Amino acid sequence: MLRLIALLLMLSAPAFGAEPPFTPSRLFPQAGPAVAAGVLVWVPGTYGKDAPGPPDPPDIVGRLAGRGLDVVQFLRKRDDDPLDRGARILMRGLKALRLAGYRRIIVAGHSRGAWIALTALAHPNRAHAIIAVSTAAHGTRPERQIQARADWQALWASARPAPTRVVLVQLAEDPYDPDPQWRLDVVNAAVARTRIRLMSIFQPPLPLGHGGVYEPAFDERHGALIADFADPR
Repeated sequence: MLRLIALLLMLSAPAFGAEPPFTPSRLFPQAGPAVAAGVLVWVPGTYGKDAPGPPDPPDIVGRLAGRGLDVVQFLRKRDDDPLDRGARILMRGLKALRLAGYRRIIVAGHSRGAWIALTALAHPNRAHAIIAVSTAAHGTRPERQIQARADWQALWASARPAPTRVVLVQLAEDPYDPDPQWRLDVVNAAVARTRIRLMSIFQPPLPLGHGGVYEPAFDERHGALIADFADPR
């Protein structure tokens, strides 16, 4: 119990000085590393200017919590959210969770959060599985697409050989993913040179759009397969 209290205090406090916190989700029970089957780190995307904060985690997070995983969130400031610093904080946080004794660590994210989650591929053994839904970090303006392509290639070129399980979800009619087949080709090339295990959910009929993961249909159609792949028992 003391170990759980200490962990919750560590995660609830601002992480690493003035950096954003890892926050234990109050929507799901927290068992602690000695009891929980593992921990899920949910990394939301950048939320809208009129929103007080990111939306509650989607149903797929609740499904994984129901398998005995503790859930923490990596919340970042809307107006101060650089990818490189987010990646550094995530890696330190994952290390802290492992040192705390969690037996299995899954990182799941949406949009910009998915991009940050995928940076764990450059650090073998920090995460057992990564779930990346509608990965995006460069907006939709055409002039940003050259940089977006270069950064996507660099992201996957940084992946190191490891038996990490990756779920990559690309939904149809997503303006933040203008060339989905090219993106998948880059991923498949990285998988071929590493031991990464990939589940690709590529433009299913439903749901659609960049925020489709938050629709009940996403978990209804894909949740069980994703959970079994990312958290095999």
